[in-house]
Amino acid sequence: MKLFNKIIAPLLLSAALVSCGSSSDEVDPKRPIFSPLDTTTMTDVQKYVQNYFGKKFNVDIRYNYEDRLASNLYKLGPASEAQALKYLNLMRYTFFEVYEKVAPKGFAERHTIKQLVLFGTLGYGPTQNLLGEAPFGMIQVYDINRLTIPYLGGDDLSGFNYYYERARDNYIQTLYHESAHTLHQDTPVPEAFLKLTISDYQQDNAFSYWYVRGISSLTAGFISDYASKSPEEDFAELYGTYMVLLPEEWENLMVQADHKYKPDSRYTGREILERKLAIMKEYLKANYHLDIDVVRAEANRRICAKATLPSAEYYKFVKDDFSMLPPSYYSTIPKD
Repeated sequence: MKLFNKIIAPLLLSAALVSCGSSSDEVDPKRPIFSPLDTTTMTDVQKYVQNYFGKKFNVDIRYNYEDRLASNLYKLGPASEAQALKYLNLMRYTFFEVYEKVAPKGFAERHTIKQLVLFGTLGYGPTQNLLGEAPFGMIQVYDINRLTIPYLGGDDLSGFNYYYERARDNYIQTLYHESAHTLHQDTPVPEAFLKLTISDYQQDNAFSYWYVRGISSLTAGFISDYASKSPEEDFAELYGTYMVLLPEEWENLMVQADHKYKPDSRYTGREILERKLAIMKEYLKANYHLDIDVVRAEANRRICAKATLPSAEYYKFVKDDFSMLPPSYYSTIPKD
């Protein structure tokens, strides 16, 4: 799952999630995960979900509030259709099309998302607020109504960077984090990965433990405080964070991690994290034929607003996509 108040690094604002996997690279594209529905009474956005995401990626997406899909542990509110559409396009461009372009054929249909449920608010709980969860292979993303896609033409640079980083760290990273849970749920995380920090997982004290002691969890071999909750969250956080950060941003975290957690620690946090990453890469190639560095390069190309092409390319994509819908839908999407 993903937490609103988790901090990866000064650059990041918050995020987290869980996983599944299979050794098969083949997929039957006709294997139904969703049931085709009658589109005659659907809104244009519902038709878009059915005809594009459902048919192309074999995924069932729900954005209308359904109480039976809401968590019993957290208070959740409905997503607006306009905000759901904004999120769907962000997801399409920075997630599904990334895998479609560079991952093994069939990977996106089989190993990423089978069912996605969107809620408008954070998951408000008694002790923590969530950005998402992945219960039983179903990925749930929260706080959709606060998603803002910045526009360079309308925002000053500081405002643009704030909303860009928030969109990346709260929504895109969450998507990769939660989808990573579907991988380890299918094929367990390697034992070698678990052993590296087996005695340092803090479970429900994952945030308070490091804060109270004034210690960076990076030096203990965790990419974020939340990663120290459990081996599963450790895996998902590492996957999601590595996928969305630029190489120089990743290196900045490694520099911060290049210290020993305890005087008698055998390895620095950097050495542990780099070993975890190496194990993850081997695991993904062996079980899913996936080269995470190839996927990451394409994700970076699309996500990074600092690059010349992706920002202009993304805005063009959004405009073209919305132009297929009635003007009333496009007009409800403000250029924040």
